[in-house]
Amino acid sequence: MAISFGENRCQRSKRDEISARPLCRGCGRALVAWVRADESADASPVAVAGACSCDRITVLPTRTRILLLQHPREQRVAIGTARMAQLALPNSRLRVGLDFAADPEVQAALSHSAATYVLFPGLDTSPVENLPRDREITLIVLDGTWWQARKLLKLNPAIAALPRIAFRPRKPSAYVIRREPADFCVSTIEALAEVLKVLEPEGDRFGRLLDPFHAMVARQRWFQDEVRSSRHRAALRPRVSPRKALASRLAADWSRLVCVHGEANAWPRHHPAREDPETVHWVAHRPATSETFEAVMAPRHVLAKSTPLHVELSRERLHAGGTVQQWHDAWKGFTKPGDILVMWGTYYRDLAAADGLPLSVPSVNLRDEVSRLLRRRFGTVEASMAFLGAKPTPLALPGRGGRRLAALVGALESLRVGDRESPELREANAVMDGSPIPPTGV
Repeated sequence: MAISFGENRCQRSKRDEISARPLCRGCGRALVAWVRADESADASPVAVAGACSCDRITVLPTRTRILLLQHPREQRVAIGTARMAQLALPNSRLRVGLDFAADPEVQAALSHSAATYVLFPGLDTSPVENLPRDREITLIVLDGTWWQARKLLKLNPAIAALPRIAFRPRKPSAYVIRREPADFCVSTIEALAEVLKVLEPEGDRFGRLLDPFHAMVARQRWFQDEVRSSRHRAALRPRVSPRKALASRLAADWSRLVCVHGEANAWPRHHPAREDPETVHWVAHRPATSETFEAVMAPRHVLAKSTPLHVELSRERLHAGGTVQQWHDAWKGFTKPGDILVMWGTYYRDLAAADGLPLSVPSVNLRDEVSRLLRRRFGTVEASMAFLGAKPTPLALPGRGGRRLAALVGALESLRVGDRESPELREANAVMDGSPIPPTGV
């Protein structure tokens, strides 16, 4: 079985199908990345541009028809280049699989085998310069490691029987973020740039095919040099109770903390009319000053039938909401330089960031902090309240968003003050500190 990729568009993916951050539907890479602002262990993540490089893609029409056959394992490689090439070449198709005997795209190419060639080196290959230039041809390109490409040929004898072509790279591969077996090996997109420069009229224009490739390589090297290396450079510190360390951090930054929560217009996963999720309710509270923020945004897509029930706001209230731009402007007026966002999970933060809300500030995922502290995972903030000995902070905000924000603020205040420690939290702290567990009663 093979999977087809025929869309040449770059959009946000179905954002509720991802676990942590929005992905580009075109290249599949992250639109937003969250990295630490400095090398300290306590540094909070900030938003930076992700690995998506679709903005560098130039659409390049070709007379040559390109058929990319990708090994399934290569599909999972985040720094692969076949999808990038397919997005730039409108006369191309990308198929994923092992056995293409029943694939209609491949069989159509094989039915015109006199004008179909395979780009793969070997003893019986012809130079690409020998291919005809007076008619359209189909070029089959195998995508994967060399071992995977050879396996595709072995599993597809009809493709292996086609005439093969090869080329000599004019310069070493720029694919420095991935190990190649030999100096003459290049990536799939680099191979296409070399071949199309020979086959197509005005071949020099295919240097632009490599623009997103070079941007991806530069971005990955930046992550490797500036981000990943800093994750391993935490200074040695005296051993401190995790509970006390968290309380100390919260107390030091208390004036900067802003608790946030969002609610979305989200359709059921398998609904035939399903739209991308979008933020429709955004609430925030600054515990140090008791300032509160609320914005209701009118749905930009069709309102899901279940949304009013889930967010606990009426259909009329949602449709009467403001615009996204009004939300952005009001949020800019509420936030201050140096703010630190506190949230329960990252879904609504990433959804708001994908909606364009300026969130390039440090953040604290309180669910992760509580999970480490209590050594168990909580789905909602309300589920953790009894374990923290916390109570919701009264806030005059409507809907489920207001209720969950009140619980988030209450949990944060209990962790900062630490005077309502539950037996479960006391036991977890003792275990993590290595100290004896005091009795809780008889």
